[in-house]
Amino acid sequence: MKIVIAGGNTKAEYIIRSFKDRHNELVVINPNIEVVERLRKSVFIKVYHGEPWSRIALEQCNAFDADVFISLCERDTDNYATCLMAKRMFNAKKTICVVDNPLNVDYFKKLGLDSVISSTYLLGQTIMSESSVETLTKTLSLDDNRITVVEKVLLTKYAICHRPIKEIRFPKYASIAAISRDHQIIIPSGDVVLQPKDVLIMVTAPHNQKALLRYVEAEASPAARSTPKPAAQPAPKSAAQPAPKPEEKPAKPAEKPAVSEPKPAKKPEPKPEPKPKKQEAKKPESKPAKPAKKPEPTKGKKAPAKTSARKK
Repeated sequence: MKIVIAGGNTKAEYIIRSFKDRHNELVVINPNIEVVERLRKSVFIKVYHGEPWSRIALEQCNAFDADVFISLCERDTDNYATCLMAKRMFNAKKTICVVDNPLNVDYFKKLGLDSVISSTYLLGQTIMSESSVETLTKTLSLDDNRITVVEKVLLTKYAICHRPIKEIRFPKYASIAAISRDHQIIIPSGDVVLQPKDVLIMVTAPHNQKALLRYVEAEASPAARSTPKPAAQPAPKSAAQPAPKPEEKPAKPAEKPAVSEPKPAKKPEPKPEPKPKKQEAKKPESKPAKPAKKPEPTKGKKAPAKTSARKK
């Protein structure tokens, strides 16, 4: 494996001694001439003098195609520029940037660096993850902080104790990898009952670690311990259901009088009234026919009048 070590003093010496006897190809470059001479005498390895954030200096020491590129310069900005150049221009597979300011850890990762290490940041994470009397929790980060392994010791006050795994409704964003009980490893299944002093080995993502611990610790609180009891409260719910039923019954008799009211309205149907209207229509038709017959006899009376005049 080809390892490039840029900058650093005692840190660089420690890394060189750690990987020197493992058949690795080490390339060391340092901007301080005094450190270069001291490393040459102490570790008996070729050390290049130059600025690791300079492209020409990296070309001279043949820093191409490194499996791991480590930058240990004094300033955080120099380490960032060195790792970024090694990754983009010298085809480094993995870059490790060491910073003093812990606030730069997440910032440099967002800018494209593979791994950013801060001693202060690691110290804070160690203090938070170390086991204590209250939490009894340990954490371990794997795969560049993309996987977190959490160990949790169960106490008798936890509500998940004395219950099988299939009944505790374990969060979906985490998984129980193993259970350590009396120095024996138990592969978890749904029928395994959790006991006090069991060590749960759980796997989750780093951003879900706090939520996982909060879930377990919430079960330990008195309010959370009473949460399984409300599960047995279907009885009050069923008692509350008959209450709405009597409300529906008075609503039905209210509909019946509404149906009985239209029945008397159907009795006074005005059907016999249209019949006399038809008889009145027939009477006027017969009356005009009679006067049509009267003019005929008038004509017969006038004719005999003329004959009487001739006789006179």
